[in-house]
Amino acid sequence: MTSKFPTIAAASAIAILLAGAAGAQQVKSLGANPSSDQLIQALTPQPGTPPLKFRGIRLLTAKPAAEAEARAPAVALDIKFGLNSAELTPEAKEVVKQLATAMKSEQLASYHFLLEGHTDSTGKRQHNIELSKRRAESVRNDLVQNYGIPRSRLEIAGKGPDEPLDKADPANPANRRVQIVNLGQ
Repeated sequence: MTSKFPTIAAASAIAILLAGAAGAQQVKSLGANPSSDQLIQALTPQPGTPPLKFRGIRLLTAKPAAEAEARAPAVALDIKFGLNSAELTPEAKEVVKQLATAMKSEQLASYHFLLEGHTDSTGKRQHNIELSKRRAESVRNDLVQNYGIPRSRLEIAGKGPDEPLDKADPANPANRRVQIVNLGQ
C-alpha cells in the first residue's frame, strides 16, 4: 500500500502542474480552419515576455505565472470528434496538418507543447476525462506518425468537461476540442 502512495502523489502533482499551464490565461479560439500562420502567431510568445523554459513537465518563467506577460501562449482548436469518439474526422486531420506545419516552423520548432483534450458535459465525468485524454493522444499520435513531430515535444492531458468554451451551454458540441499550450523551450 505504501509503495502506491508516491505514485498517486506524483500523478496528482503532475495533474496540478498541467492544469495550471493554461488554466489562468485567456485562450484564443481560431475557428474551424486555422492556417499554420495563424497558429504560429497564436503560439509564439510575444516579444518582450520572459522566456518560457521547459524542464520535464514543469513550466519555469522569469516572473510569477500570475503575471499576464509570463503566461504561456495557448489556442483552442476546433478539432472535430464525434460524440463519444477519439477518432479524428477528415476535418480534424486538416487542422492537425496545419498544426504540424506550425510546430515545424522556425518560430516554434524549439518549443514543447501541451495537448489538452476537452469534452462536452454529456455522459459521466470520469468517462469524459478518459475520453478527453484519448482525444489528446489521437492528436499527438497523428503529429508524430504522419508529420514527424518528436513525441518528446508533446505532453497530453485530459480535462474532460471541466473547462467548457461555452460556459452557458456545457453540453454544446463546441466544447469537444483540443487546446494547445506552448510550454516553452
